Order: sequence, then C-alpha cells, then structure tokens
Amino acid sequence: MRIIKILLALVGLINCAALAAQSEGEARSMLDKLSGFGELVIDQLTFPTEKGVFAIYPSGGYSSRTGLEFGIMPIYSWDNPALPVGIVNTLTSTVQISTKGMIEVSGELEWYLSADRLVRGQLEWLRLNDKYWGLWSAQEIPETEYRSDRIMGELSFFQTFGKGLYAGINAKAGHYNISSVNSQETSGESDSTGGPANSGITSYGADAGTFVAFGPSLLYDSRNHVLAPTRGTYVNTTVTFYDKGFGSDFSFTNYLADFRCFVPLGQSVLGFQGLWEYSNGTVPFFMMPQLGGKERLRGIGHSNRVIDNSVLLVRSEVRRHLWWRIGGVLFAGAGQASGRPELKVGQLIYSGGAGLRFRLLPDEPLNVRLDAAVSSEGFHGIFISLREAF
Repeated sequence: MRIIKILLALVGLINCAALAAQSEGEARSMLDKLSGFGELVIDQLTFPTEKGVFAIYPSGGYSSRTGLEFGIMPIYSWDNPALPVGIVNTLTSTVQISTKGMIEVSGELEWYLSADRLVRGQLEWLRLNDKYWGLWSAQEIPETEYRSDRIMGELSFFQTFGKGLYAGINAKAGHYNISSVNSQETSGESDSTGGPANSGITSYGADAGTFVAFGPSLLYDSRNHVLAPTRGTYVNTTVTFYDKGFGSDFSFTNYLADFRCFVPLGQSVLGFQGLWEYSNGTVPFFMMPQLGGKERLRGIGHSNRVIDNSVLLVRSEVRRHLWWRIGGVLFAGAGQASGRPELKVGQLIYSGGAGLRFRLLPDEPLNVRLDAAVSSEGFHGIFISLREAF
C-alpha cells in the first residue's frame, strides 16, 4: 500500500512538472514573440551604414521640473577599428517639448579621434518654466516661479599621456535670460521683469547674463566600456574659471572631482560614485552646484530644489540584465549641500530607488532609463532620460 501511494505521488509530481514545463514553454514562446515584434519595430527605426549605425527614435521623458516630454531623438554611433574594444563614438541629439512649456534642442558628442585623443562637445537651447527656492543653507526667499531661456555650448579636448590617463582643456560659453518672475509672496509692487519687487531671485545677478569659461581637466579611465561598464575606474578632476576678462558677465571658479568604479558581481554589476563640486565667487543661482536631478541624487526630483556653493554625494547602484533589451537597477545614495566645503553627517540627505533600462542600439548598450526614487527630505523623483546616471 505504501509503495502504491509513493508511485501515485510520483505520478502526480511528474504531471505537475509536465504542466509547469508546458506553462513555461508557453510563456517563453510569448516572450519570444514579443521580443521578435520589438526587434521588427526597432529595425524600421535603425539604419546601418558602412561606418556605424544611425537611428531615429521617438523620445519622451518626465521630471517634476519639465513635466511629460515628447519629441524625436536622432542617434549616430560609429566605430574606429584602430580603437580598443569598448570605446564607442556617439552623437546623440533631441528635439523635445513638454507639458510644462519646455522647448529643448540639444546635441551631445563623444568622439575618440584616436586611442590617444578624445573630443567631447555639447550644444543646447532650452526654454523652460522653472522654479527657485533659494540656497539650501539659507532658504532666504519664498518659492519663486520664472521663465528662462538658455543657449550654451561646451567643448573639451583630451590628450593621453599614459595608459588611460588624459589631460585636457575645457571651454564653455552661453547666455541665460530670465523673465516673468513670480514669487508666492507678493508685495503688490513689481520689478523690471514684471514680477514682484524684492523676489530675491535677481539678487544673484540672474536677470540675464553671458558666461564664458576655460579650465584644465585631468581624466583617468580604465572602464571596459564607455557606455555601460562592467569593471574599471573613472576619475575626473576639473577647474573652470569664469572671468570678465574672457567676456563673461560673472566671475567665479568651479571645482569638480568625480570618482567612479565598477565591479562585476556574477550576472550583475555594482557601480559606485563619489562626487564633490564647489563654486567660489559671484555665482548666479542658475549655475550653482546641484545635489538633485536626473544626473545626481534622483530622490530630489527638481534639480533646483537643493542647490548651494558646495555639494557632495556618494552613491551605489546594482545593474542587471533581465530579458531581451531590458535591464533593471537598484540604487541608493546620500549627499549634502552647504555654503562652503564641509561634511556634517546630521545634514545628509538620503536617497534610494529603482529603475528599468531599455537598450536602443543593436550592438551597443546605449540605454533609455526610467528611474523612480524618494529622499529623506520627503522629495521624490521620476525620470525618463538617455544614458546612465553615472
């Protein structure tokens, strides 16, 4: 009798395993059909050339600063057979509008002229309805709404003088204009921009201004891939001088130190970043170092919400491929904004969240990312954007 029960139990287990295998097979078949359809759609938007790949995708995004974004995103990626594996030249651009009145036209270039020379460039025109809360260490004015117009360009040239070690020069120039200033606390009087008098926003020389800057940079890069590294180290230190002698309306100095490392963990990758930025002098608020936003602590959704003369942050992220072109990430970090370089543990802001990744190009890991995060200050952020946060 016991043997019969055991045999019946075994038969039941086999039937269950067969049903599970059938269900798994059906699920895999469905996933294969979905990925096949996705590849068919992407193929219609991707145009291989003799030297690289050109693609044009519909673009979208979201942040609390811009609202929902819609547009197109042309991308060109090309290889140079003389370059080491993992080095990719990319030219990405976007033309977008948003539900909060944003208009953006931008382009970003990363071009390795050879294994020894690197050129980076950026050009942007941005019109945006924005907000200002004052410096984080002071919070001296009420929340202020304004409209900004910005055009700016940046060009960097790097020359290697050792394995992975580069020295370079950076140049920046642009013009910033502010209008329609409107403070939540109005006095009934108006300033020259049409907003309330003494709103505080123009006390930082922010009505309008041209900025021009130059500075040296030292870069070390041992990452195995510039777009999605799985191992290696990246270190960038830059000093940028804004000076009226260059034709700039503002005079200040910006210091930046950025350290990143990546470690493989089986099928996952652990990324770590430590960053410090400090600006000293007559700094307009719109060029103050930012602690939050899509590039830094993502739990602070509006990049102007926490700004000051000095910011520092540390964070880590676990990245893992999930299925087809889709990956997932978990991340956490902490940072501080202050009037001068200092560390006060009691003033740290903590941030954490998760995200999804979608690889755009067939052979290179250029990702669109969707991230959602919260912070210890009660802020939150949701972002859809191109490339990794670091």
